[in-house]
Amino acid sequence: MRTVVMALTIALVASQHVNLVPDLAGTQTYVYKYEALLFSGLHQEGLERAGIKINSKVSIRAVTENTVLLKLSNPQLFEYSGIWPTDAFVATKLTSEVAAQLQIPIKFEYTSGVVGKVFAPSVVPTTVINLHRGILNIFQLNLKKTQNIYEVQEDGVQGICETQYLISEDEGSNHTTITKSRDLTLCNERIIKDVGLTYIEKCTECQKRVKSLSGAATYSYIMKPTPTGVMITEATVQEVHQFTTLYEIHDATQMETRQTLTFLEIMASPIIPISAEYLARGALQYEFSTETLWSPIQLMRISNPQAQVVDALNHLATKKLEEVHEDVPLKFIQLIQLMRFASLDAIEGIWSQFKTRPNFRKWILDAVPAVGTLAALKFIKKTFLAGELSIPEFTQVLLATVHMVTANLDTIKMYSGLALSNKVQETPVLRKVAMLGYGTMIARYCSGSLECPVELLKVQNVVLQIFVNKDLHPELRMVSWIVLFETKPSMGLVITLARALQKEPNLQVASLVYSHMKALTKSTHPEFALIAAASRVAIKILSPKLDKLSFRYSKAFLLDGYEVPLMVGAAGSAFIINDAATILPRAVVAKVRAYLAGAAADVLEVGVRTDGIQEALLKSPFLHEDRLPRMKQVLEALKTFKALPKKQPLGSIYVKVLGQEIAFANVDKAVLEQATQLTTGSNIPELAGEALKAIQNGTAFQYAKPLLVAEVRRIFPSVAGVPMEFSLYAAAVAAGNLKVQAIVTPPLTETISVSHLMKTDVKLTAEVSPSITVQTFAVMGLNTGFIQAASMAKGKIHTFLPLKVEAKFDITKANFKIKGFPIVLPVHALTARFETLAAAGNIKAVNAERITPIVPETVVLKHSQEAYTSMISPGDLSSETIKTVMSPAEEPELRTSVPVHKTLCSVVPHIGVNVCMEVMSCDATFIKNTTIYNMIGQHGVHINIVRADGPAVEGLELEVQLGQRAAKKLLKEISFADAKTPKVKSVLQKLRKILEGEQKNKNSSFVSHNKLFYSQSSSSHSFSSSSSVRSSNSHLSKDLSSGQSNESFKPVQSRFLGDSVPPVVAIIARVVRVDRKLLGYQLTAYLDMPTSRVQIIVVSIAVKNNWKMCADGVFLSKHNVGARIAWGAECQQYAITINAETGHQGPSPMAYLKVKCEKVPTIITTYAKSVAEYIPGAAQMTGLAISDEKNIKRQIELIILVPTERTLDIIIKTPTMTLSVSNLVLPITLPFEAIQAYPKNDVTNIIRNLYIETSSAKCSKVRNTLTTFNHKKYNYEIPLSCYQVLVQDCTSEHKFIVLIKKDDVFEHEDLNIKVADIDVDIYHQKSAVKVKMNGIEIPTNNISYQHPTGTIQIEHKGQGIALYAPGHGLQEVYYTSDQWMVYVVDWMKGQTCGLCGKADGEIRQQYTTPRGDLTKSSVSFAHSWVLPADSCRDASQCRMKLESVKLEKQVILNGQESKCYSIEPVLRCLPGCVPMRTTPVTVGYHCMSTDSNLNMFDGIYEKSVDLRETTDAHVACRCNEQCA
Repeated sequence: MRTVVMALTIALVASQHVNLVPDLAGTQTYVYKYEALLFSGLHQEGLERAGIKINSKVSIRAVTENTVLLKLSNPQLFEYSGIWPTDAFVATKLTSEVAAQLQIPIKFEYTSGVVGKVFAPSVVPTTVINLHRGILNIFQLNLKKTQNIYEVQEDGVQGICETQYLISEDEGSNHTTITKSRDLTLCNERIIKDVGLTYIEKCTECQKRVKSLSGAATYSYIMKPTPTGVMITEATVQEVHQFTTLYEIHDATQMETRQTLTFLEIMASPIIPISAEYLARGALQYEFSTETLWSPIQLMRISNPQAQVVDALNHLATKKLEEVHEDVPLKFIQLIQLMRFASLDAIEGIWSQFKTRPNFRKWILDAVPAVGTLAALKFIKKTFLAGELSIPEFTQVLLATVHMVTANLDTIKMYSGLALSNKVQETPVLRKVAMLGYGTMIARYCSGSLECPVELLKVQNVVLQIFVNKDLHPELRMVSWIVLFETKPSMGLVITLARALQKEPNLQVASLVYSHMKALTKSTHPEFALIAAASRVAIKILSPKLDKLSFRYSKAFLLDGYEVPLMVGAAGSAFIINDAATILPRAVVAKVRAYLAGAAADVLEVGVRTDGIQEALLKSPFLHEDRLPRMKQVLEALKTFKALPKKQPLGSIYVKVLGQEIAFANVDKAVLEQATQLTTGSNIPELAGEALKAIQNGTAFQYAKPLLVAEVRRIFPSVAGVPMEFSLYAAAVAAGNLKVQAIVTPPLTETISVSHLMKTDVKLTAEVSPSITVQTFAVMGLNTGFIQAASMAKGKIHTFLPLKVEAKFDITKANFKIKGFPIVLPVHALTARFETLAAAGNIKAVNAERITPIVPETVVLKHSQEAYTSMISPGDLSSETIKTVMSPAEEPELRTSVPVHKTLCSVVPHIGVNVCMEVMSCDATFIKNTTIYNMIGQHGVHINIVRADGPAVEGLELEVQLGQRAAKKLLKEISFADAKTPKVKSVLQKLRKILEGEQKNKNSSFVSHNKLFYSQSSSSHSFSSSSSVRSSNSHLSKDLSSGQSNESFKPVQSRFLGDSVPPVVAIIARVVRVDRKLLGYQLTAYLDMPTSRVQIIVVSIAVKNNWKMCADGVFLSKHNVGARIAWGAECQQYAITINAETGHQGPSPMAYLKVKCEKVPTIITTYAKSVAEYIPGAAQMTGLAISDEKNIKRQIELIILVPTERTLDIIIKTPTMTLSVSNLVLPITLPFEAIQAYPKNDVTNIIRNLYIETSSAKCSKVRNTLTTFNHKKYNYEIPLSCYQVLVQDCTSEHKFIVLIKKDDVFEHEDLNIKVADIDVDIYHQKSAVKVKMNGIEIPTNNISYQHPTGTIQIEHKGQGIALYAPGHGLQEVYYTSDQWMVYVVDWMKGQTCGLCGKADGEIRQQYTTPRGDLTKSSVSFAHSWVLPADSCRDASQCRMKLESVKLEKQVILNGQESKCYSIEPVLRCLPGCVPMRTTPVTVGYHCMSTDSNLNMFDGIYEKSVDLRETTDAHVACRCNEQCA
């Protein structure tokens, strides 16, 4: 073993002294043979591929120690578009055109095997220099003397990428082999140019299993020694790029490059450079020039761009647009490409020539934004500022331009000048569009530029600081949380935030965060995998009580899915942001994110703000100014009161597409007023009349809109220095002709009124012929300005469907008729084609481009090649995988494609047309049955509409007749079989059994005559677990399915209502045929008010067709509704019954719904079973408990229990399973008690009370317990004779104030309400409730007061008095002798203050003082809202004031004797008064040394708290006569 180790050591040391760097120095010229092959397509032999071949001799000679000349000799270019590998390359005439440039020698620096700078004359184009770089790239060798296996980051044509070296020596042949491989997915600086990918993000997590785009290159060198060193005798390079959108390992489309450099000879003749200055032209890395200007889908020789643009415009603008021709989208792409080569002067010349011709003008303005050059942007700016574009034209152009123009410093500067110009800024619409566009330009530039500081784009630390700052507005903190999670925080940070959230004081923030993390726990998308795992841990830390918060609190929702094999996914999220527990949230943000082939994009985002809209719509406009002095007098007593900022009546909406905001709109007060005037004004009849006048003489309209839907390109160099690209193009053109004419009877007069329009008979005739053509191209291959070779997938869709419609509206007779006329047949409604091609061509023979289908008719399969060169999995490209492994030879197999050609026709019943679909398909599944082999080939679908055999059809007609004339419109008399026949008798008996029942106890409630409640022994109905739900459910089902509930049905006679009452509506849909044979359906509806019954009958109007559908509904009682739907022959084949009941289960209200399928068609049961398979998954997502308990067949039951006013228990029973959920929190409180204050027949007041209870915030007091708007209860004693602010509008508007006062005689609590221009006192006197208005008592017997503005009402309610002022924010104030209740409207939530609180739903932040501070003591909080007096002679008779008090005990603080004063005001008697009653209150104190001479009362309420102690607050005082 020692001998072996020693031998290896000696060999290693010996190898360290070998210099393997190629020796190019000296006076000799080295001549090599160079060949480069570039292909695109699939790896399968026998399929068509496209490519080129470059042959040349390469001469290399050193001119100095580190400078070398390189010259190409006899260059030749070949094209290939044929069956690989049997077809031959074809020589091109292009060689003679580029040979002169290719043969100009270049210089390059070469030191220790590393290529440095490249030098060439200016006449050598960049494209040619890149070809030289492909050759120089072979000579790039980073060789180490001490290692034979190593890894480096090596520079090359494609950038700096990870490169592995393997060096081995062959002593027998006396040469050294060097192998290196470059992983092109692991590059620090990859040379790539992307077009149209600005808004696309890379989904790293999605590509961990499979990469959609991957690439690698391997190099093999044979080095032989020379007298002065070593030389390269042979070098081979193989590079493969492959792309797949599917997870199929061996079936990716590929681009392959092969290079060979073979030593020929050494010559003594020198290389003579041309007589021109050699300029530095970069280094080894590829340089882009005009690649983006050349479209890969069509090769064009551009000689005179302006003339060629004119030719393209003539082709497009002169075509008739009745139907869009199939080649128009491709011509539109051609127009865009030509205009990219046009200068500003050329574009202006074209505009001057055609701007007065509408068709040409429109095509130019549609194409200019897609051109995307600086010249195009200059043209837009210049023409608009010159007044040559209308505002609609400019808006359309600008919206498209910002997304298509190349974003660089020059275009941004140009756009900035346009956006900030006076003409744009003066127009509000243009200003918004321009500024949004400017932001988009900056975002696009920063996303692809290294010059945009990355630090500005990192937001995680910023938003984290915002979120943890609890002093900021809750909405701002919630938005920061959303942004924070988009940055994908670490698990540690998420858990830390979860722990901090346990002490979060704001429930809106806590609710959004909790619901967001809970939604993420269910995510299955790879992008959210780490954050979902962190959320699962964090959710266990947080309190489950947060999950019980209603939907009035902020919520987050997330739904996503991802299919790994298809590499396709989507995610949808929605955030509902609120800040005051209002019914209408403050903001809603919804976003859809899509994933494809490892890329991600925010497809659409919509945000809506409603802050202030509700208030602006519902607030009364009558806010009297004279209310302010009275309001301010009250507020001045609250010396430290701070008003909340007034909310602006503002709503807004924004729309983002691909992450960029494309639209934003504000809704302010002015907009609302304009909308109100428009909808309620008197100009509506005039507008309608003018529209009718305009179309009386006939109106024709033509429209065509071309659109470059997609231009997505990724361009990168191959090892040979030739640009390759993946690209996707899609263009669409939509066109349509519309002709409209109206006949008005009687003719319209000059003055049009509503009454005139109501007596008008209008007949409208419209003809429309919409046509759409879409063309899509997916290209993979090489693309230069002089030669192209690529594999291409082409798709084309063309639709055309002309229509003619006639509508009649007779408002006087309540008759409406619409008739559709048959189209001119035949019609080629839809044509769709898809084909895959191999194409090669050059500019010397543009019209001779070689295009062949990728899949030939016959393929020869050679089984000897088990693994082809490029049969490698995505993401696993290396030197080991790019090899050809040969197996024992087998006989070739000949396989032939089997094209599919089918025609399917189906006659559309009754309307006389035959729809035929022709399907043609020829794919490569005869070679291999995989997804991609199914796709390649040629496929087509044609849908034609032709006339069917039989009588011709005049049209389709739909007529609606309302009212008394409905019976006269019936085309078929409705009749049923004789009821005396046994069959009909049995049917009627069944109907009666279901819908009838004897009324055993007319006066009993639902509970008394229906055994639908649980027994008391099992009626705890806590529903604390799914098992309890199932047990209760089982007990309940026995009663509900027993049929006993039908006993409550009132007896009704199952009869046809048409025998006794006329129909209220008739709807007839029919086919109008030339033979006048009736075909179609007739619907009639009947209403029998005495029996509370409704009936709908649908019949076939065909003479011998007895098909009918009968729907009966009966309102049996206030608690019971029944319905039955039957259909088939005489309504006897199939039937479904529905029963809905309400009542009580024990003390809990309950609702019950049963759907019984007596007999249904097989197709319904089949689909029902299919849907049932998805129910368990949906139940798991929605939190429903599920059991496999079997229930009654063909029956579905829904049971809803209301255990409390804020929760529901729900049970859903199907034949195969039972679903349940318990304690479902409602967003509103169900007002069962409130509606009992009115008689059951007082529907108006019941509905009003329902609205008040569900939408308003309620504050009430019973005895000494006050319940705030936020349902917080606290006990306190009201000070005698002093007013306190019970509730008020705390904004600067001061719309209302409600004061409370306890009189010092009987200690009754009286209310004073200040609203609008009135003061209302409601008080108790002599066992009666009294009312004063502005100091004058008004009689309360049958009181019914209404303010002159109609915004305030006072009336009797129950045992008390109620005041209503919803337009002023005060929904209701209710007062009785022993209690009071105050309701504020929904839009006032979060804007109130006083003893009742802020009504913002924040139960953790209750006690807010007038100055906005939070206090922990309910007594201190209540006293802070007292309106104190300045002296004993105050008219309010209050004898108290608020002041800071000294702590009456010795305090040692920090080792010093200190004096302490309260930093919270304490209620005390005025000087000269003594307390008669006190109550303890705990307040905070601030202390300082007793030796201090500072005035403690200066800013005492701003001081910090040193300790908290209890002191006495005075609540009743007595003063002597000398009190000042």
